[in-house]
Amino acid sequence: MRYYLLLSFLILPLFNLHCQVKKLVRQKVQLGISSGADNSQHSHYILSNLSLHLLSGYSGAIQGFQISGISNRSFLYTNGLQLSAFSNVTGNLAFRPEKQLDFEFRGAQIGTLINKVEGDGKGLQVGSYNRVSKTFQGVQIGMMNAIQRGALGLQLGGLINYAPKRNSMAQIGLFNYSFDAGLMYEKGFFFMRDHFQLGLVNITNENHGWQIGLINLSKDNKGIPVGLINTNTSHGEGNLAANEIMNTYLTVSNGSKYLLNRLIVGYNYSWNKNINWTAGYGLELKYYKNKHYNSVSLSHDLLYLMQREEKWTQGLPTSRISLNLSYDVFKKYAPPLLVGVSYNIGYFSNEEAQLNLPLIMKETQNRTHWIGFDFGFKL
Repeated sequence: MRYYLLLSFLILPLFNLHCQVKKLVRQKVQLGISSGADNSQHSHYILSNLSLHLLSGYSGAIQGFQISGISNRSFLYTNGLQLSAFSNVTGNLAFRPEKQLDFEFRGAQIGTLINKVEGDGKGLQVGSYNRVSKTFQGVQIGMMNAIQRGALGLQLGGLINYAPKRNSMAQIGLFNYSFDAGLMYEKGFFFMRDHFQLGLVNITNENHGWQIGLINLSKDNKGIPVGLINTNTSHGEGNLAANEIMNTYLTVSNGSKYLLNRLIVGYNYSWNKNINWTAGYGLELKYYKNKHYNSVSLSHDLLYLMQREEKWTQGLPTSRISLNLSYDVFKKYAPPLLVGVSYNIGYFSNEEAQLNLPLIMKETQNRTHWIGFDFGFKL
């Protein structure tokens, strides 16, 4: 019997608290040093228009301003401004009122360390770490930004932007992660159809917009990735071919369906015997004609030609613009055929490099212009 009495004393306060938060009592102004110095025993059910505390403020709900020297806490919701030196918190999913709120937070949270919304939010968060446990519409500015569910708006972070669920927003930071980038879930003031990621590393499950960064990763890319390394599981290909300089070179391309980045390596064992190997990087625009891998592509490659018996620092930098056509002429018996023509600018004098170029257009003391070709197979 004693255990039942003890258990009842522990549980009943929780039910009383739940009942109290449903019936908010309006108190226009809360003033004090901290919540413990004024009416903290009743603060969880007070609806305040203005809450001013020297240290920490605590209210049931805010319809206006909550300003404190250290931290702010609004138990149910905030419509307005939370401003403190360190942290601001709104919402409590364990004790929501019977009438579900559209948004636990509408307004702005500004603090140097942590801004947190337990529930749905709409507005602005500015701090070192900003987090919303459900959906958010608006702008997050901080070192680390996280939205656990749907997002609509802008994440601007110094380090990490994290939005693992469906979103339509822009992410700008060193490391950006999202799930379905660019899928609309709701229309609002911050309306964006296409997702945008700008950072050192960008990761998304499905990209429907832009990725601009050193490394762009996606599972399915229907957008436009621009970076040194763009990888996804749906669009990747390779070419094994020869040109007027190298008799064997391999190109590995990855990116979206129409824009790919190219990594190029080549080795020479007969033509232009003074050139040993080459390496380079490029971007490729591709137009697909039909399902038989027939395509027309325009690419711009930056190549480095390494001369035999020379230090690697004595290589020959070259810019190459190519127009290539691939056609599945052999059907099931061989890979699609690849043919193309190129315009090249070598930042060297051919009199010194001594390349066997078929068609030199122009030659100066430090530059050589020529027409080249590509012939091989599409892998």
